[in-house]
Amino acid sequence: MAAWLCTIQHGHYRSVDQFQQDTLYFRVMNDISLVIARNLSARLPFYYGWIVVFAAGTTTFARMAPSTTTLAVFVSPMADEFGWSRTLIAGSVSLGALSSIFISPAVGRAVDRYGVRLILTVSMLVLGVAMISLVWATMPVFFYMGFATGRVVFHVPVQIGTGALISRWFIRKRGRAIGIIYLAGAVGGIVTVQIASLAISHWSIGAAWISLGGLVLAVALLPSALLIVDRPETIGLQPDNQPPVSSEGVVELEEDSHGETDWTPRQAMRTRALWVLTVVVGVLFMTQAGISVHVAAFFLDRGLSLTAAANAITINAAVNAFASLMWGAIIERTTVRVAMTGLMLLSAACSLSLLSVTSEGSAFGVAALLGLVAAGGNVIPPVAFASYFGRRSIGSIRGIGETGVQVGQMIGALFSGLMYDLSGSYAAAFITFAILGLVGALVVNSSRPPIRAGEMDSVGLEQLPRDGN
Repeated sequence: MAAWLCTIQHGHYRSVDQFQQDTLYFRVMNDISLVIARNLSARLPFYYGWIVVFAAGTTTFARMAPSTTTLAVFVSPMADEFGWSRTLIAGSVSLGALSSIFISPAVGRAVDRYGVRLILTVSMLVLGVAMISLVWATMPVFFYMGFATGRVVFHVPVQIGTGALISRWFIRKRGRAIGIIYLAGAVGGIVTVQIASLAISHWSIGAAWISLGGLVLAVALLPSALLIVDRPETIGLQPDNQPPVSSEGVVELEEDSHGETDWTPRQAMRTRALWVLTVVVGVLFMTQAGISVHVAAFFLDRGLSLTAAANAITINAAVNAFASLMWGAIIERTTVRVAMTGLMLLSAACSLSLLSVTSEGSAFGVAALLGLVAAGGNVIPPVAFASYFGRRSIGSIRGIGETGVQVGQMIGALFSGLMYDLSGSYAAAFITFAILGLVGALVVNSSRPPIRAGEMDSVGLEQLPRDGN
């Protein structure tokens, strides 16, 4: 994935013929997707943007194959079969996050330059092959290579690509559209956890990896290649299916045609708002990674069976699904500052509540709370970045902001594993996450939206939606 991105970024082809062949292939695929989109748009009784939501949703569904909740099902069986420590297994998550830090800005630029459809299609192919390759990962180095590759796809192209795509197709309905995208991801979390659990219980670890890789290719490859169009204007539509803007309404370079202010990456990097979002969201995902990678093993340590632990993770994903829609509705009706503050407080409470788990019932309750927090972490940041900085360079700006997520996930999973290996308990890690959640709530609650020089009114966190639809 990284090598391919470097190739398209810098033009390092082995020959002119190879460049021409690749260019022709990409143009043909783009032409096919445009023909399909124009024909469907003319015939469908609803906005084609919802087809784009479906196609993007298949990639968020598929990206759950290397999720931390799916890996949680593998931790104890792999530790038993291969003799690996939990820290070593969790290290694959950290390696994926570390790699993503360096790749993320390049992917963001590629999304803006080459289009989301191309990035997501290649990403789904890479992800499917990476998951299948783990059947041969009986040594740590091979496991790290395959799973970390999957984690890079999880972190970067899907996260940035789908967020940029939906932000371009929707403005007023952006929250609910992104909520639906992550509803698909939550359903993917349920399916991948159950597939992995059943395959490990009835066959083997290798069978579980093959099943997950096949699922990725079957579900997401064709929809991302054939149904995604990067911008509604390409097929004669407008965001939210609004009427076309008149010639008198054509705006200047930095003004979006639908009332949002577009910032360049350079301008965004000069704002305090970008770095507040980056850091606070990074803390949120550090907590999520530190808990979710180890939660199945934690439940087993508390006396639950593997089936009960898998069921708890399934409850987590089910709540995540419905809560994605809830957070989408909330973010359309309130400010991101308020929503993020509440989410960070909820994350702190969730971290502490893990220490009270003593039975299946309490485990299921905590798992539901974890799902609620995870849903907010998925839905709020994409809306926040687009509300702050507009649509035009959203891929590049998200590429910068996602580095906080990757640093957080790199630290979180490894930190929890290290605390367990040193003390035999996750208590110190969970208490640390609760404290950081409270600090994050205070920081984001005191934040203010970015204001460009000369502007009286800000665009961003404090701006309420223009309508409730």
